[in-house]
Amino acid sequence: MSDPAFSGIPEALATAVRAVDVPHDLRTLFERLAVPLALEVEAPAEDAPPLALQLLRLAGHGASLRLVGARMSAAGSKVRFIHGMKDLVLGTAELAEGIPALARRVAQSLLEADEAAGALERFARESPRQEALRRLTRAMLETGSIDRLRTILLIGMTSGLALGFSRAALFVYDEDGRALVGESAIGPADAAEAARATSGLSLEQRIAEVETTEPRYENFVRTIAVDVTTDPGDEIGQALAASGPLLFSRERPMNPALAALEPPGEFLVAAFRLRDKVLGIVVADDPYGRAPIDPQAREFIGFLLDTAALASENLRLRESVETLARHDELTGLFNRREFETRMADEQSRAQRLGSQCALLLFDVDHLQRVNLARGHKAGDELLQQVGVMLRSTLRSHDIVARLTGDAFAVLVTDTTHEQVLAIARRVGTLGLGMGISLSAGGSLWPRDNHEMSVLFSEAEAALIDAKRGGRGRAVIEGDEAPMLFEPPDDGEPLD
Repeated sequence: MSDPAFSGIPEALATAVRAVDVPHDLRTLFERLAVPLALEVEAPAEDAPPLALQLLRLAGHGASLRLVGARMSAAGSKVRFIHGMKDLVLGTAELAEGIPALARRVAQSLLEADEAAGALERFARESPRQEALRRLTRAMLETGSIDRLRTILLIGMTSGLALGFSRAALFVYDEDGRALVGESAIGPADAAEAARATSGLSLEQRIAEVETTEPRYENFVRTIAVDVTTDPGDEIGQALAASGPLLFSRERPMNPALAALEPPGEFLVAAFRLRDKVLGIVVADDPYGRAPIDPQAREFIGFLLDTAALASENLRLRESVETLARHDELTGLFNRREFETRMADEQSRAQRLGSQCALLLFDVDHLQRVNLARGHKAGDELLQQVGVMLRSTLRSHDIVARLTGDAFAVLVTDTTHEQVLAIARRVGTLGLGMGISLSAGGSLWPRDNHEMSVLFSEAEAALIDAKRGGRGRAVIEGDEAPMLFEPPDDGEPLD
């Protein structure tokens, strides 16, 4: 079945037309003309100017450009636009000048003064937005950081694209998913700073500027929690129910959180959602400018929000995959591969700072007996208890991993021999308090100019000595006697 979009076009020429894409700028030009044009095209089937083919394709789908004739030509190409009693004929050379030149020729030759002024203004405003959308979309999809993604989103909303915004704030749901709280924001301190923000900086320059500027507005936004009132005029409630961004013009917002931002008379509110799930709310305004907000900014912001939502979902999926690759599935601790990577990083840091670190290995005593007597599920629950105990006992910068089976490892950073002994005693004592016997072996680095690569072998040898000595104890390399773990006395503080 033939495509009605290509009816009236010779088949050999239609084949070439099907192979081209219509650029955003060309589509935007004719959408923004606000006057219908008729189109006639003569072109060869081979080596036709791309713009002639793009115009033919656009005329097959667009209401503002109507195809009235298409013919094959053996020599050269010719495009004729018709508007009322006026026409504009472009040859191969003029078609090669590009879309901006086409826009000027159409405005000068076919449109009345008021039509031309309006069309060129709309095109000039919209064309850079299309390029900005491409840049912002690419940056969002390529970033590996959710914080950077949010910064790019807010920069896009406050960039110099005649949108009418100099401030933008993002509110996202808290960990419980119950309340919208301020997370990120961009807002200049005064009109001069607002002007600098739209002074033609590249995206990377703008990101660097935002990241080094004192975040006064962001700090204020982070103090705000958003509640949705029962008032039908509540702007947040309306935005959550709407399918796209909403523009408001009112002296004072009805929603208390928005009122706290003190927006000027006009402001935008939009839900930030992925499919049907609301991820947050964005609010944008301009307290420093006098130009009204462009109504078409809603379409631009809507596209930005959709792109940011998809990019955030990609980041979430990537983080999930990376988390699975780095962590032990049962306990949530690091796995052996990630632990060894962190050890190498710590070695470099310790060498640079001249600090000392230690490796402690812990084995759960008699785990096999638990598995045989009570089942592997009980054994898994016991290992999970040990993982929780290690995470809650150690310092936040110490590195904890489950190596395999009943074996756990702790890299104690920035430490001393005495601190390592205290940590081993605390872990063993807490274990006994939970009814779990542990054996431990440890080694410190640097010591006696040993390479860090011997830490594992020394700690493993010490752990073997602890298990052979009767279990429920720790052997630390360099100590003359093992440390026997004892259950905690009631009320006795654990160092």
